[in-house]
Amino acid sequence: MDVWSQMLGNQVLVSAVTGWVVAQFLKTLIDCALNKSFNAERLVGSGGMPSSHSATVCGMTTATLLKYGTGSFEFAVAFVLSMVVMYDAIGVRRETGKQAKLLNSILMENPLKLNARCFRKS
Repeated sequence: MDVWSQMLGNQVLVSAVTGWVVAQFLKTLIDCALNKSFNAERLVGSGGMPSSHSATVCGMTTATLLKYGTGSFEFAVAFVLSMVVMYDAIGVRRETGKQAKLLNSILMENPLKLNARCFRKS
């Protein structure tokens, strides 16, 4: 049996990758609907909702639970990894939100008297 057949037969791996693919696809659809344009970077890029990191570890953990059960070493490792990834994702989103509020506040006050050209994409 070759490597690809073994990988495709691995339910845990397939579930994790499927979670990532679905999250990236949904993220791209949502971005397309909101911005009325297709952005190919959203298919593979990080950031935004739904979280592809969280979807990946949730898929992995769920498949591990179904395959090995709650008392298994495999489930314990997958569960702890999932908790770390999702806790970190929440923290990153919280801090990003705080920085966005601060930046918006600074831009509204415009203490440096910046004009609109400074904010255009290059």
